[in-house]
Amino acid sequence: MKPVFWVIILLPVAAVSQTVEPEYREKWGEIETHIRNNWLRYVDYSPASLPCPYSYALNPGTLYYWDLYFINEGLAAQGFMEQARNNLDNFIYEIEHLGFVPNALGWGEDRSQTPYFAMMARSYYEKCQPKDTVWLQRAYHAALSEYAFWTNANGNLTEDHRTPQGLQHYSHHADSAALLKFYEQQNRRWPPHRADTREEKIRTAAHRLAEAETMDFTPRFEGRCMDFIAVDLNANLYQYEINLDYFERELGIRSGTDWEGLARQRVERINRYCWDEEKGFFYDYDYKNHRRSCVAAISALMPLYWGFATAEQAERVKRYLPLFDSPGGLTVCEPVDGQHVYQWGDQAVWPPVQYIAMTALLRYRYVSEARQVALKYLNTVTRNFVKPEPAVYPPFKYGDGVRRAGFLYEKYTRAGDILDAEYPCSEMMGWAAATFLKALEVMQLSP
Repeated sequence: MKPVFWVIILLPVAAVSQTVEPEYREKWGEIETHIRNNWLRYVDYSPASLPCPYSYALNPGTLYYWDLYFINEGLAAQGFMEQARNNLDNFIYEIEHLGFVPNALGWGEDRSQTPYFAMMARSYYEKCQPKDTVWLQRAYHAALSEYAFWTNANGNLTEDHRTPQGLQHYSHHADSAALLKFYEQQNRRWPPHRADTREEKIRTAAHRLAEAETMDFTPRFEGRCMDFIAVDLNANLYQYEINLDYFERELGIRSGTDWEGLARQRVERINRYCWDEEKGFFYDYDYKNHRRSCVAAISALMPLYWGFATAEQAERVKRYLPLFDSPGGLTVCEPVDGQHVYQWGDQAVWPPVQYIAMTALLRYRYVSEARQVALKYLNTVTRNFVKPEPAVYPPFKYGDGVRRAGFLYEKYTRAGDILDAEYPCSEMMGWAAATFLKALEVMQLSP
């Protein structure tokens, strides 16, 4: 893959700018009310093994992982704290019984997903009054167990995430039979390649299953996900170390672990291996071939999102925003050579990407840039709320194949339409609603 970015990166950040359509602005309050009135329609009580009903993003009957981080932020923004607590209690239950949070219950239990539980727990705890230290004690132990899963601490080898550089990579814990099945079921979603032997199919599927442990199939890792130190994974583990230190101070616990020291060490290593000083950007690092990825991705914003990037790094990363810009919003990564369209590539505008970008920019006081991201997302959502495009779609798990006004959707295209690639997009609330609320909040800030 050869990245195509040198022309785009010279564009000014103002290239992200967009004006609001007056008729859309009039709809923002209506959409906000729609979200408030319909959040609890998207709550499911299955599977029966879970202790609480949980919010779902797209598919009822399945508890996803990283979706719930953004959903909980949206629920808290509108005061639905009981449901936010339910979602967290389900994750605690999963960690206590499985040792980790699976990507999805049922079919997605042979891997996890980018970890957010500790951040969800802290966000909930700090918003609740009075603070529930009894609940925090249980959440702390769950976060500690999940941290051990990701760092292979205390002999936890459910999955091996270790690298010689002392940072982590994505992985999985499927056996050979499951990998072969995964290969046959999913290989149409990857660029065409020839796997003639059983061993080659297993090897290919192992890397792609690890890829599913992140945002899902993406060109970021060049088809070799387990060979890469991932920026977003390690940025989030830094935040686990910060939060575990915070939990211990809140609870009056002294575990003997120097969490702040571990966090500083992680930042130093992320800078050593993932920061490209010449280009001014964070890249996933191929630790097998001792080079950085060829593909620039929006995950470079995670060091800004959690606040450990320097001011100079933040300024330089910000200059890359036009590389991900499209009429519909920010995409996941830069354009790459080849005809294959990835679920999480340069053709899709996903709500959590906009959420991450707005939050990261605001942390470093780039208010005007954050407002431009917010405005573009508000326009995209509002346009499809008023007149969804495409108006018809092949019926998926539910729905009659006809779209009607008055709904939000899981994902959008570069052009700002509803994205039906890989599977038809049904109405939802989830991270689309949470990001809409965040965008409204950003638009209230003075540029």
